[in-house]
Amino acid sequence: MACCPTEEKYGYEDSRFEKDVDQHFHCSICYNVLKEPRMCRNNEHVFCLACISEHLKVNSHTCPECSEHLSVDTLRRPRVLSNYLSKLKINCDYASRGCPEFTCLEDLENHVASCGFAPVFCSNENCGMKINKQERDHHETVVCEYRKMYCQDCGQIQEAVGKLEGSLIELDGKVEAANETMQSNHVEMKKVVGKLEGNLVELDGKVEAANEKMEKNYADMKTIVGKLEGSLAGMNKRINDKVEAVGEMNRMVNEKVEAVKNSQDQIKEKVEKEVGEVKRVVKNVKQNLSKVNKDVDEVKIMMIQMLEKLNTIELLNKLPSPSVEILKTPREDILIAGGRASWGTKPLKSTAIYSWEKNGWFEVSPMNEEHAGASSFIYNDQLFVVGGGDNKTIETLDLNELPLKCMKFPGELPYGCGGYQAVVYQQRVIHIGGFNYDKRRWSNLISELQLTSPCTMKKLCQMPEPREYHSAKIIEDKVLVFGGQKSLGHESSLDSVLAFDVKKNECKEMPPLPHPLTQMATVRWRDQVVVLGGRDRDGHVLNDVFMYDCNTGKTKALPSMLEKRYRYCAVITGNTIVVMGGKNEKEEYLNSVECFAMGGSTWEYLPDMNEARCEAISEVLPSTRKYV
Repeated sequence: MACCPTEEKYGYEDSRFEKDVDQHFHCSICYNVLKEPRMCRNNEHVFCLACISEHLKVNSHTCPECSEHLSVDTLRRPRVLSNYLSKLKINCDYASRGCPEFTCLEDLENHVASCGFAPVFCSNENCGMKINKQERDHHETVVCEYRKMYCQDCGQIQEAVGKLEGSLIELDGKVEAANETMQSNHVEMKKVVGKLEGNLVELDGKVEAANEKMEKNYADMKTIVGKLEGSLAGMNKRINDKVEAVGEMNRMVNEKVEAVKNSQDQIKEKVEKEVGEVKRVVKNVKQNLSKVNKDVDEVKIMMIQMLEKLNTIELLNKLPSPSVEILKTPREDILIAGGRASWGTKPLKSTAIYSWEKNGWFEVSPMNEEHAGASSFIYNDQLFVVGGGDNKTIETLDLNELPLKCMKFPGELPYGCGGYQAVVYQQRVIHIGGFNYDKRRWSNLISELQLTSPCTMKKLCQMPEPREYHSAKIIEDKVLVFGGQKSLGHESSLDSVLAFDVKKNECKEMPPLPHPLTQMATVRWRDQVVVLGGRDRDGHVLNDVFMYDCNTGKTKALPSMLEKRYRYCAVITGNTIVVMGGKNEKEEYLNSVECFAMGGSTWEYLPDMNEARCEAISEVLPSTRKYV
């Protein structure tokens, strides 16, 4: 296959490689495999050199992924990533001409330069046929109908030599004639130079005459300036006389003004006495008002304190008592699977279970495929792990069979999808939004996923705008969809909340979140949804926690988490919320775990996971069995 024309500037097409290249080695601007990779300084987002250079030339000087300030000079070379790409096997640029070679990417340029399948043109006159380089000699000497034929007749050669000698003698005669012509031209040029010298002498005379004329004009100008100075002196005398007259008039005016001032002073004394009396009265009134305002402020402060106490009491009344209800509510074990342990690495297959009884994490049978950014749900006593990124595969865990073992589901998703949500309502699997990797665009569809072979998507409803990295929870007959982002970058974050009526297949707007939010986690508690962490529109990573009332849309703050997190997972078991992994504000991958008992006042750490996980899935396991 020949090189795509755009590859001279942008990334390599996936189809040229011997094996599939992981999506994390693709440029997020041209979507091809990285060519001459460059990354931003702080968050290490990677692009083709040509792609990011053109982006910075056309757009603002910011990274298209994290919006940090960026220029071509501050781009960094990802050495480890470049070394990895250089070892990938890619086909020759001239594969379409028959070259069967696959070579390492770092050797591609040398191979192409010497490839025998490179196109060249036949050098025989009137031919011009394009042929492979390795076939040129055979074509030009054997196959080409315009190839040169050499005569071996010595007589013809001697005749040709004689003609050449005659031509040379004729050429010598022409050279001698040209020399004579050049000598004649040299004599003419000397005459022209003589005339130019005469003209220069004449020009010097004219310059001297002009200088004499300028000196005469300068003397005339000095005479005119002298006359002007005399006129100015006369004008100054007349102006001074007028100034003295004006000064006399000012003196007379000042005398009259002084007389007026004396009469005004008498009136002013009377007015000042009356004004002083009024001021004393006003001062007394102000002092009384100040005392009243102080009393009013004290009453306001008391009322605010009382309202805060009432709100706190109301919230605590709605929450269960940690000392009674929480201790009575059993807590089920938690399963976590997949995700990613660090940037640039393959997604994980590993699976682990947290046991409350043993207070620790225990590895169980891994998944068959790598899943990051997948969705999970429990359906007919089976835990489903669905898709993630451009992965279309589905895996299941039968929760009734021990030990747990992941099995491949016979069907696959119709397209690769990441950053979406899937929930189960009365034996129906509802698929919401996400990024469609096949069509390279964000989805605004709510569909029903048919778990058959092959799997199909039945469109149910269209949301007002696409969204990814949102959250969804079932409340009675409605699916509530919270926040997310409608395109690449946290600056496209949404604060909207949608209620999808599963029976009517209709969406309606609910009261919004307090602020735009994406890449957060949510859990359902009674008829409310607890929203945890995530990122806001400015890219700040949060540890805020609040409850969203699904009936009124009102929110109430809960104690903040111990760590700031996004792209993590959370579950609620009994009345205890547990959050796991994710990334923090320094883009570090986390293995920490913390929990919060509803009705309590602080978060507490649980034992760390065995490895860091970001974009993993987690589910609460039934309490009817012991899994570890």
